[in-house]
Amino acid sequence: MTTIVLTRPQADSERLSQALQDEGFQTWVMPIMTIEAIPAAELAPVPALSDDTLCIFISANAVRFGLPQLGPQLTRCEHVTVIAVGTKTRDTLGTEGIQAVMPARADSEGLLAMPELSVPGAHNVVIVKGEGGRELLASELTRRGALVTDWECYRRCWPDIDMTGLADITKGMIFQASSGEMVSRLAELLAGEGRADLFKSPIIVPSDRVAKLATDMGWEQVIRAEDASDNAFMRALKQHAQSGTNR
Repeated sequence: MTTIVLTRPQADSERLSQALQDEGFQTWVMPIMTIEAIPAAELAPVPALSDDTLCIFISANAVRFGLPQLGPQLTRCEHVTVIAVGTKTRDTLGTEGIQAVMPARADSEGLLAMPELSVPGAHNVVIVKGEGGRELLASELTRRGALVTDWECYRRCWPDIDMTGLADITKGMIFQASSGEMVSRLAELLAGEGRADLFKSPIIVPSDRVAKLATDMGWEQVIRAEDASDNAFMRALKQHAQSGTNR
């Protein structure tokens, strides 16, 4: 049976692993990234929100690490427009009682196409995000006339990974990579272990942009999920499995 290699942080991978096992899939949890809060001594001041602020949460982790500081302001400013990049981010906000709108496409390009952000004018826009990442959203909103604050509340860390377990998987693998950074790191780890042969294995990614990156890096079978959520990954995986069955 093909093994699904899950590369997201431990808790996320274990949650998805259980869901996949319930559906009859075999999994191997191999977190190649950890998420850590930015220490208080390094954290920028919490941005001030007002009723005309557009507050964008760029990931579910942005909600987890940013909401403890921003939550009181969101409660007080009833007319803040809260925007979630995708389904998982919106649902994470929803569990905290915060309603958010989201784009049709779960990435920066999708956000920029939203009516709320098409002509932000002099609105204050707060982007709650992790350290680093793409600059497209902030730069384009600034160009459109918005007053943008990037507020970074967590960082991605890339620990050394023991890859020897890959050798025990003999019946094929399908890799998960939920961002461009994870595709790059996974490729680096596989190449470092002399396992360039695994670039022939399918990899499931969340967007066209990440799919192109994976292809450019040498992956031969790139499967595009609808977004980075667990449900989208499972749908893409099942469709791939079904297409293989029908051949």
